[in-house]
Amino acid sequence: MNNGKKINNFKICPKEYSWFWNVVNASGLETLRRTNYNHTDWGLLTAFAERWHPETGTFHLPIGEMTITLDDVSSLLHIPITGKMLDHNGTSCTKEDGEEMCVEYLNFPISKCKKEFQKMKGAHIGFKALKDLYLDNLKDALKAERLKKPAEDVEFLRECTIRCYLLYLIGATIFTNKSMQYVDVIFLTYLRDLSLVNTWNWGASGLAYLYNYLDAASRPRCGNHGGYNCLFQAWIMAHFKTFGGRFVDERYTHDNPYAARFLPLKGPKFPGQHRSALDTMRMDEVVFCPYEEHRQTRPFQDISWYTGWIMCGSAIINPHLPERVLRQFGHVQSIPRHPDVSAKAGMNRFTIADAFASYLTANYVTEEMRGPKVVRAFDTVPGYIPWLYRVSHPKILPPVEADPPTHANLEEDNVSGECDVSEVTKKVRADLRKALDGQLNLADALVVIEKAYTDLEPVDAYLVRRKRKRDSGEGTKKRKKKKKTTTEDAGTSSL
Repeated sequence: MNNGKKINNFKICPKEYSWFWNVVNASGLETLRRTNYNHTDWGLLTAFAERWHPETGTFHLPIGEMTITLDDVSSLLHIPITGKMLDHNGTSCTKEDGEEMCVEYLNFPISKCKKEFQKMKGAHIGFKALKDLYLDNLKDALKAERLKKPAEDVEFLRECTIRCYLLYLIGATIFTNKSMQYVDVIFLTYLRDLSLVNTWNWGASGLAYLYNYLDAASRPRCGNHGGYNCLFQAWIMAHFKTFGGRFVDERYTHDNPYAARFLPLKGPKFPGQHRSALDTMRMDEVVFCPYEEHRQTRPFQDISWYTGWIMCGSAIINPHLPERVLRQFGHVQSIPRHPDVSAKAGMNRFTIADAFASYLTANYVTEEMRGPKVVRAFDTVPGYIPWLYRVSHPKILPPVEADPPTHANLEEDNVSGECDVSEVTKKVRADLRKALDGQLNLADALVVIEKAYTDLEPVDAYLVRRKRKRDSGEGTKKRKKKKKTTTEDAGTSSL
């Protein structure tokens, strides 16, 4: 789902309205106007979403794990990644609370508000209604100023105009839901005091919101993908040279968010060709650290080393584990610890907020954990790639045709040029052939095989057992089948 056109076609206030732009610029959200694409590559996003693992919060690729980090959000969008994450309870507020907030902070008449909530089936405002409300408040504010009405009346209308715009902006970007029709009123909670808008951690909460939709998209029976897909597409274009058709804007300057550098083309709807391309990707197709030239404008922030849970309210909680993608920070990738060590079970929105605020205490990737700097951008410790192929399935291709058939995840050589798993399997096969041909003593061959399996000792995979959701049509199909069987039995009996 992509609301890029809504933002790109939005008629914004003229620059001479300083009362509007001073507040919007100070909010830290103004840059979201410049990071939207009219088209996203559906097939490409689907191919990457298939490789997302909710347990680790990373994409499992043939060249190792990668993910969208807080540093990516800061560089691509230029929105805050520090401060307090959004901590509301649940995913939406009650209709009564929503109506009260809309009347007080958006100047939305109660009768129209009730009608809108009824239409949207909850405490939500449709984009069209919110845009009309923004234009009405803007018109009333200018009229009140022209008629020299009391300053507090003019200020109230101006603030309502700004809140309408900011709510529209975040609802169409970092908090895009799968309906693409409305924005949740719960986010108005964080816009009540306009002077404090920039103190909220919009980057971390927006990233958690995207992670949550990636979790859903990685499972069966998910037809749509929400979250800020322009961020998702920009991350792919920044890190992968050959994936996704794009132009680079020649007028781009580093004063703008890095996502504004790209002009993506509309790609194929289905992911078939991208699946095979990802399965055969090479290390030289990946740019692990694409923001080096951008650091002068957007320096690296230490909070990017935070490891643990990030959240967007109590219902959307996801792991952010930079120790699993050290190459994206310029360090040699080591075999990471189990995700449960960093993202501990049993935490709630309050303990997560405390852990984030005091991240240096226990939720921090220390210099010792980071290890040495890379010499080559794709450097890993020995054994990392074989380990990844044991605990995961970085490739989606079907088994390789061979005798006996070989799983695709074990057949291809390590793309860095160091043949890990495949070299071991080839040696084992060669020694077995020698033993069968009488060229090698069987006992010696068994020693070689035992050593190979010692090198490839089993490691528990990261699995989360999920109850399969029943298809909405299954119950109907079963009832029809049962009814048909009963009818046939009855007919047989009568005969």
